[in-house]
Amino acid sequence: MDKIIEEARIVEQERILGQIFRLRLHSPKIAGAARPGQFVMMRVREGTDPLLRRPFSFSRIYAEKGDFEILYRVVGKGTRLMSGLLPGASASLVGPLGNGFELPAAGSAPLAFIAGGIGIAPLLELIERVMARQKGAEDLRLFYGARTAEELLPEDFVRMPGLRVHFSTDDGSFGYKGRITRMFEDVMAEGAFRPSGIYSCGPLAMQYNVAKWALANDTLAQLSLESLMACGIGACLGCALPASTPEDPGAERFVHVCKDGPIFSAGSIKWNKILSQQTVPPTWPSN
Repeated sequence: MDKIIEEARIVEQERILGQIFRLRLHSPKIAGAARPGQFVMMRVREGTDPLLRRPFSFSRIYAEKGDFEILYRVVGKGTRLMSGLLPGASASLVGPLGNGFELPAAGSAPLAFIAGGIGIAPLLELIERVMARQKGAEDLRLFYGARTAEELLPEDFVRMPGLRVHFSTDDGSFGYKGRITRMFEDVMAEGAFRPSGIYSCGPLAMQYNVAKWALANDTLAQLSLESLMACGIGACLGCALPASTPEDPGAERFVHVCKDGPIFSAGSIKWNKILSQQTVPPTWPSN
């Protein structure tokens, strides 16, 4: 599908907590074409400072109203400027970009959703759509973690009828104490829940551990990978990752998170090469 360039109108700007904001935009063409897991490239203001657009995944899509929402954390100049946008202002967008998640077939639950930090964003719309197809009759669980309680979205923001949520914080300030992948592994070890599929978004190190578990347990996983993106269309090569070639394991090739992803299967990335060369790319929140 061809990308759409659209001038969007800011509908609502809300500080959720701390430096995390929810931005709602009216962009009928992009909202009508968007799918969970895809993203837009946004110019935060006119001019050349900042020069590059910023990538943001869709956290909610309201196609019938021509709106969508993004969640973002203020961590740099670009997102700081974004946080000052008021309703009625406009922003230039390019999207929807990327491949998006593949929705599971009805009745394919139990399913696990794993979100690290602001990685919760693309999973919210996905969970809504999966629950609509499953009709609330299956076992769906969200494993959601952050460094501290101050970085977790409010409980009522992520809780949905029929969805069981497991919270974790690295410092133990809320929920399970420890990293989210360790919490997930502990729940798996209890044996009461075993997913037939996993959907995950978060820092690359977290995704490595999710992929490792999925491959070891023969479980399908769709991972939304985070990376700095300068263009969003695969032209700048800034988000390249070493990839596996099933027909020739020794072959050298790369995929681009923006164009070939951001959704990848657990076995499609050469995780060992990334870690051995210490080339783990920075994540989106450096905006």
